[in-house]
Amino acid sequence: MNYRLTVHVQNAKKIRIETGKKIKDAKGTFVNETREKIYNTLSFHCKTEKECMEQLLRLKSTHTIAIGRNNKKKQKYNKELYNISFAK
Repeated sequence: MNYRLTVHVQNAKKIRIETGKKIKDAKGTFVNETREKIYNTLSFHCKTEKECMEQLLRLKSTHTIAIGRNNKKKQKYNKELYNISFAK
């Protein structure tokens, strides 16, 4: 695995996960504690840059990629927020 694709997505849905802790509910019984988490940054490992671009196209069909809105970061402003980097 030589490359990593990192993508920031918009309107990511909340996912309910269990923390592994037991807490008491209103009735006094122990239940698993759950929390909601948003995964708005997705990361994938690929062997080539071409695979990264193919994965990006698949993501575009299912997710909306975030657009840079910070006008102080001119390189990212009004562009899709994804990055392909070399990983050892």
